[in-house]
Amino acid sequence: MPDDFSSKDFDALLDEFINKQLNETDDILADFQEEDEDEIAENKPSLTPEDDTPSEIDAAPDESHDSSEEELMPIYEEDTELSKIYADLESDASYQLAEEEKRLYNVYCEFIKSVVNCAREHQADIPEFSFSAEELLPRFSPNRTENLKNDIAICWDVLLQNEAAILAKLPYNASDEQILDFAEKISAPNLQLSLISYVETLIETDACETAYNIRKVKYQKHKIEKELYEQHQRTLERKRLYAKAVREHNFPIDADLLINNFFKTASKDPQGAFEILTKNPATYAPIQIDKIPDRLFGLIKAGPEDGKAVNKKLGKFLAGLKA
Repeated sequence: MPDDFSSKDFDALLDEFINKQLNETDDILADFQEEDEDEIAENKPSLTPEDDTPSEIDAAPDESHDSSEEELMPIYEEDTELSKIYADLESDASYQLAEEEKRLYNVYCEFIKSVVNCAREHQADIPEFSFSAEELLPRFSPNRTENLKNDIAICWDVLLQNEAAILAKLPYNASDEQILDFAEKISAPNLQLSLISYVETLIETDACETAYNIRKVKYQKHKIEKELYEQHQRTLERKRLYAKAVREHNFPIDADLLINNFFKTASKDPQGAFEILTKNPATYAPIQIDKIPDRLFGLIKAGPEDGKAVNKKLGKFLAGLKA
């Protein structure tokens, strides 16, 4: 904590914090708070085709992802099971995702669809998947990726069961670059897209986790700044109350100077500062002898001894003051 909360430099820092950071702290805090699922459901917006770009799921590796939903949907109209998978992937929540989470969910969907097409190609059973766009709301969190990991494992089971001969040539513990190089050399289009979208899913997951860690660091930083600001506000209020009490009792002393100097010393040595305040408050601000009323109807002017008496009386007053 700064030694002098009343310094111009620190006040300037606080002004900048108040104007630029305080609201951001609340926004970041919201990223780390769990939202009630019922509340999310109630707040889902009414979606139209213009609300967002269509899914990139069915694009081939060498094609753009700008195909419209109308062009993609007929592929699955005759297959009830595939149509259901497609509908589940295109949930309302997918339209509400932030950009980083949307990229992750899009490549995840591409991975799922390519694996489903691979299973369909070999007339194999199509597994059930559990990860959903809702798990990326309001933002990605590493604590909510268990279903994503499970779905990736399920997809690899499908690929290994149906493309074992080809995948046997893939190096054990292959890196992302090795998997992409391998995918470019094979002729099975569904497997090729599965491998490419798998790597993209890993890359986008890492990107989301990096963004999460950045938000977390910013949250912790702003939380400290907010606590510092609130503590400073409490200190200012205590100063105001102490000075007000001194003024209300008409002590001949600069109340603001007295209290500010006391708090400055107290930031380094609270016990010692309080002892000085209650035994010799004039250390922090001089007694204004010219403001001490004269005695004997003005016949005797106030002098140093009167100042000492005021100093002692003020110390006793401050010792019993609670602010």
